[in-house]
Amino acid sequence: MRCQKIERWMPDLLFDAEHVPASVQKHLRACAACGERLASARAGMLATQSLLDEWTAPELSHYFDVRMNARLQEARQRTAAGWMERLRQRLIYGNGTPHLRPAMAAALALMMIVGGGSYAGFFTMHGLHGINGSAVPQQTASATVRDLQILDANDQTIQQLNAFEDGDGGDGTAQGR
Repeated sequence: MRCQKIERWMPDLLFDAEHVPASVQKHLRACAACGERLASARAGMLATQSLLDEWTAPELSHYFDVRMNARLQEARQRTAAGWMERLRQRLIYGNGTPHLRPAMAAALALMMIVGGGSYAGFFTMHGLHGINGSAVPQQTASATVRDLQILDANDQTIQQLNAFEDGDGGDGTAQGR
């Protein structure tokens, strides 16, 4: 076993040596450098523990309770953020996992692109209907065919054209030919 692999077992060796594999313990007995590193880490841990035993917490200010209660009251009165605001906060500040923030932003952008493309293509696909249920008009007819369809549907226009053919101009007055 190499000395570099022992480094990853150091916390287990310091706190729970009985769950360390036998190969690691064998290497520690054989390698003086790894044994010294372990002894140095134990000495540092003991020094830290003794410093923590001597440390005393500072006394709280007599205004601490008043300020804490004021902050708690502000937090209770604050309205809860909506889902859009929570999503925005999570994208901007993350949720404790900064490596997921770019992935979440990329997923959101992908959803917007796919959704926008689907919406744009929704009205141009053959056989789909519009929002109000009416069929989407097909743009395959020429301008002449559309004009003829309009004329067929509009009797008043046909009557006015017939009146022009008869020579009265459509307003009841006769026009010369």
